[in-house]
Parts: sequence; C-alpha cells; structure tokens
Amino acid sequence: MGLDPDLLGDAYETLREAQQVVATSDAMTSKVGRVTTKKNYLDKQLVYEDEQAWIYRRGDTKAKTWYLRIFDDKSKKPFVKSLQTQDHARALTKARTIYQEVKGKIEKGERLHSITSAELVDKYLKSLHITDIPHEGVTPDSYKNKSYFLRVWLEYIDFIGHKNTGIDRLPLDKLRDFGKWFLVRPREDKRVKARSHEQINNAISCVRLAYYRVAVRERYVSADKVPDIDRLKQQRDERYKRDILDLEQYEMYWKFLEYKYTREKGITALERRTRILFTKFVGVMVNTGLRPREFLTLRWCDISNYKSGDNKIDSKVVVLHIRAEVAKTGRSRNVVAPVKRRLEVIKKSLRDIGYEINQDDFVLINPLKSEREAYTRMMFYQRLQVTLKLSGLSDEIKKTKSKISLYSFRHQYICWRLRYGNVPIHLIAKNCGTSIQKIEQTYGHIETEKQVDVITRNQGISRNADVELTTLVGEEN
Repeated sequence: MGLDPDLLGDAYETLREAQQVVATSDAMTSKVGRVTTKKNYLDKQLVYEDEQAWIYRRGDTKAKTWYLRIFDDKSKKPFVKSLQTQDHARALTKARTIYQEVKGKIEKGERLHSITSAELVDKYLKSLHITDIPHEGVTPDSYKNKSYFLRVWLEYIDFIGHKNTGIDRLPLDKLRDFGKWFLVRPREDKRVKARSHEQINNAISCVRLAYYRVAVRERYVSADKVPDIDRLKQQRDERYKRDILDLEQYEMYWKFLEYKYTREKGITALERRTRILFTKFVGVMVNTGLRPREFLTLRWCDISNYKSGDNKIDSKVVVLHIRAEVAKTGRSRNVVAPVKRRLEVIKKSLRDIGYEINQDDFVLINPLKSEREAYTRMMFYQRLQVTLKLSGLSDEIKKTKSKISLYSFRHQYICWRLRYGNVPIHLIAKNCGTSIQKIEQTYGHIETEKQVDVITRNQGISRNADVELTTLVGEEN
C-alpha cells in the first residue's frame, strides 16, 4: 500500500492502546438492577509497571481532572491525590514525581497521610499523663514548660513559612537554626536579660522528644526526618546554680526577720501572723534541706515526734514524712531535723488567726484564702525578695551578681552540713532525697576547701617567682 513499515507499527500500537482504554471504560460500567451506574475509575493508566499505582478520571463529576491512586499493601489503604490538571501528559508526569516520593515513604514504613507541626504538637500534649507524682507521668509544672517550648516551636515554623506544611516535607536545613532564633526572640516579660543556653537546649530536647513519641512512633516520618537542631554550647559546670547567703549575711537576714519584720508596729494582726509564718518557713527550710514544694505541701499528719530516749534531742527533733507524690524523685522519704519549736510556733500562729488545726491540713495554710489552701511558691518568693530589700541585703547581693530564691535555702543547708557539720555525704543524700553523685558534682568544691591543710602540706614558696612550689629538699633542716 506504499506505507512505511515502521509507521504502520506505530499506528498499530496506538490503536491497540486506544482499544484498551475503551475496554477499560466499558468495564467500568455495570448494571445494578435496571439502572446503569458509571463507576469513578475512568481512563485508568498505570504510572509505571506497578499495578498498585495508576492515574484516572472520576466518573461522578463533570470535570475531567486526573487523579493519582496508590495502594499501600502494608496499611491496606489507598493514597488518592488530585493532579489538578486535565492534560494527560502533565498528569502522568506529575503522577510519576509524586509516585517516587510516596513509594519511598511506603518502603520506609511511613504513613502516606502526613500531619502539620501544629497537629504533631497537639497529639503529643494530649498523649501526656499529667500527675502530681513524679516519674509516673509529667507534673503540671513540667507540662506547662513543655507547652511553652512547643508553642515557641510553632512560632518558628510559622516564621520560616511552613505553618501548613506536612512534617514530612519540612526543610530540615532550615529547622537547624531554631535555637539561634529562640535566643534572640523577644521575651514575653520584656526583660533585657538573655535566655540561658540551658533553657533553649531544653526546648530543643522537647521538640525532638515530641517527634520521636508521635511522628516516628506512629509512622508519620522515619527517624532520619527528625529535626537535627543545632544545640547552643554551654559550659558543663555542675556547681550549684543558685547562690546562697553566707554565715554573716544569713545572720543579718534572720535577725531582721525575727526582731524587726515580725515586730513592726502599725501592721494588722493578720499581717503579723503571716510574717511569722514566712519567718518560720525560712528557718525550717535552712534546717531541713527540703525543696520548697515539699514543705509547702507538707501536712500535719506527715509530722511525727522523734524518740531516741534523750529528752534534750527529742524536744528539738521531729520526723517529716515526704510523700512520693510531692517528692521530685517520686520516692517517699523521712527527713530528720531539729525544727520542732519552729513548727509549734507555726501551729500557734494559725490558731491565733482562728484555725482549728486538723491533721489533714497543710502546715502552711494561707489565711487569705477562703478554702484551707497552702501558700504557693510565688507568694513566698515575692515576700522573700521584699524582705531581702528591707533587710538591706539586696544591694549587696546585686553587686556580687548573686540570685537568692526559695531553692537557695536547700543549697544552703547542704553546703553548711558539708562545710560546718561534717555530716557524711550519704546521710545528706538520704535526708535531701538526692544522690551522692549529684551532691559530689554540685558541691564537690566544698570538700576541697575543707581539706586545704592537707592539700597545702609541705608546700613552700619560690621567692624569686612568687609561685607556690613543693618544698625543696633540705629546706626543712
């Protein structure tokens, strides 16, 4: 017929494919009773030689838009996505691009349907078990911190323009700078002081934990897509971070509280009793090493007399039972301390206000509350700052760039027991509900200072260089 054999072959292949399309369309039409129903999958075409992935047009709409459908054998669920084009060539090209990405997710065991960063945060926070018992979940304070860190993370995601982007498609290279961004982010309290590197690194750890607990565990992403955020460098100094009052400063502060603050003229009877309660709070803290929360949640039923047979000791010492639900470690313990007289003054002050003390009452009931609630840490912290200023210590503390908080009294107890009491470190650890290792890391310098006579033994001075050197042989003769 005068036709080129190659052209005839191409024409035959095109005709065969067209016939297959027609056959596919005919096969998609079935009869249900007397009504003919056209199914959704029209003009099906495989993306590659994978029978689980194909493009098609929907039969129940007037639009001729192409769609991609990939079936996941692992989850037994299909992945369906509109290709947003009516052009066959463009649809096939786009489908092959998406197919490569989706197929990779299937092979890694990831879900085909992603979630945004906000959905990740919401899932993680809802998964947390909030409890007052440490190590059985997260405490309310810990939950508050986590919520804050993750809220800042969402601000950063919005800042880099990926608020609505699935976590599997976030640019990992941009996520690395979260810590640097957080460091210069304006503070909510409008303070000039920069955030600590420790706080920022804690926020980074919180974000990564949310990814592992939700995104990786529930197969939204694989482990290699967890953000590798650059941590800020910080010195590994395990010494106590909150400063303490020295002997002279504490004596000055204690005398102010005892002889001026609680005896000031012109104050109401209620304010006087409140000042007495705060003063005894400080005294108990310094002599027990309790954490602020442990003392503020202490109840009268948690206190028992110490019985040694020595009346002099028994008249001063009591046993304080710290319940597991308020202890930081999640383990209960008994604290032995000579604070019996101070606790009796607290009880008397509450009775003077009008309270009939019950065993289930908090030791430090707040008389300003209608219910029998305890004082909060913030209330006593604010009173601490006021009294430090009134006592004249604030200016001195600021000059040395020190920071005194309620927790400082716990550090003060441990330091003084080591330095002046010569108490074995293992007993301090048990009484304070911490580990020997932690005390050695935090307060190890005290042991060095105490042993100065041993360290400097036989150590002389080089007069020419004015340098401490080992004593020369024969110098002692």
